[in-house]
Amino acid sequence: MNALAAGIGRFFDLIIGPLADRPALAMVVLSVLTAVWSLLLFKATTRQERLTTGRDRLFGHLYEMGLYQDHLNVMGRIQRDLALANLRYLWLTLPALLALTVPMVITLAQLDSRYAHRPLQVGESTVFVVRVHDRDRAALADLKLVAPDGVRIEAGPVLDRPAGEAAWRLRLSAPGPHLLRVLRGDEIVASRKLNANHGLPRLAETQGATGWRVLLAPGSLPLPAQSPVVETRLQLPERSVRYLGFKMHWLLAFMIFSLIGGYLVKDPLRVSI
Repeated sequence: MNALAAGIGRFFDLIIGPLADRPALAMVVLSVLTAVWSLLLFKATTRQERLTTGRDRLFGHLYEMGLYQDHLNVMGRIQRDLALANLRYLWLTLPALLALTVPMVITLAQLDSRYAHRPLQVGESTVFVVRVHDRDRAALADLKLVAPDGVRIEAGPVLDRPAGEAAWRLRLSAPGPHLLRVLRGDEIVASRKLNANHGLPRLAETQGATGWRVLLAPGSLPLPAQSPVVETRLQLPERSVRYLGFKMHWLLAFMIFSLIGGYLVKDPLRVSI
């Protein structure tokens, strides 16, 4: 799972790389590319002729409703036929919806890791939290954070024994990336990358131990399998991106640009939806 997550991350890095300092343009490019592969996958997994027939039948019933809106008996029959036609259409698109689910979830995870938060800048501070398993709370005070040059530990550890957490306040004094290490004695029980630069790197506030967490929350290193640490959290500032002067959440921007891109390339790709 870790190798798969790393490969997917490098693939997106390759696409975003030339546009890393222009996040708005990178979002437009990624949205249009997503629209293209989604339409091609939709076309490959649906029977286009039957889909076109089903869509035409839906529009036909809608036109009927406009013509016979004063005839209640006819309207009842039209609404029944419209509901059945809608179910047939959904049934025809079901294979495409299933095929699109996994790659779309992975794409959204990659975008969230790059657009939900931005890297810390030199001079900014953050809080780093480590949570241990319930069985290891007695050893919470034995944890030690080792920070590289460029990261200053200003306070901590502050222990929350009921929650099994230890927290440190950190301040960046030099560009990164930096690698934080949590030690228990001489054993490294957790490590966390702290990016301190520009661009669109993969970032994650929460780091877990499972492979699925690494895949769905890119930007965090996996925790050792036998580590007493079950989770780490790093506070990150939110990223703010403007598109043509308007500030938008990344998900809204992705939806708008992918819909526009899909509409523009639908006919050249000869996709019926």
